[in-house]
Amino acid sequence: EFQAWLIEIKKADIMTLPQSKRKEMFIDFMDDYNTATMPHEKFYNLAKWETRQHAMRMGEKVPEDTSSINLMRDEEILRQQHRQAAARAASSKPTLQLSSEQLEELTKVNRERVQADRMRKLGLTPKESMGVRYEYE
Repeated sequence: EFQAWLIEIKKADIMTLPQSKRKEMFIDFMDDYNTATMPHEKFYNLAKWETRQHAMRMGEKVPEDTSSINLMRDEEILRQQHRQAAARAASSKPTLQLSSEQLEELTKVNRERVQADRMRKLGLTPKESMGVRYEYE
C-alpha cells in the first residue's frame, strides 16, 4: 500500500528515493492511513482492491465485504432496535384516559399547591384543603 501510495499520490520513484525521504513520506502515509483520509480505498488494502478489480474486469460477481465494519449499517441496525424497543414499551404501558373535567381538576389542584407553597415561603399558613384532591366514590 505504501509503495502504491508513493507512486500514485506522491509521484515518487521508489528506486531513487533516499531512505530519509522515504521515512518522512512514510510518516505522512501513516498519518493519512490512521486518520482515514486516504484519497482512495485501495491504499488501505491493496490485495483486496486488486481482487475486486480483477473480478469486475472478468465479469464475475464482486465479493461482498463482510470482514470490515460498516458504521452506517451498524447505526441503522441500532436505530431499528431502539424503535422496536420503544414500540414494545409503548404497547405494554397502560394508557390513562382522563376526561377534560378531571384534567381541569388536576390543573386546579396543582395551581393551589404552588400558591400554598408561595404562602408558606412568605410565612403565611395556607388552608389545609388547599392543593388537596379528594376522590369520591
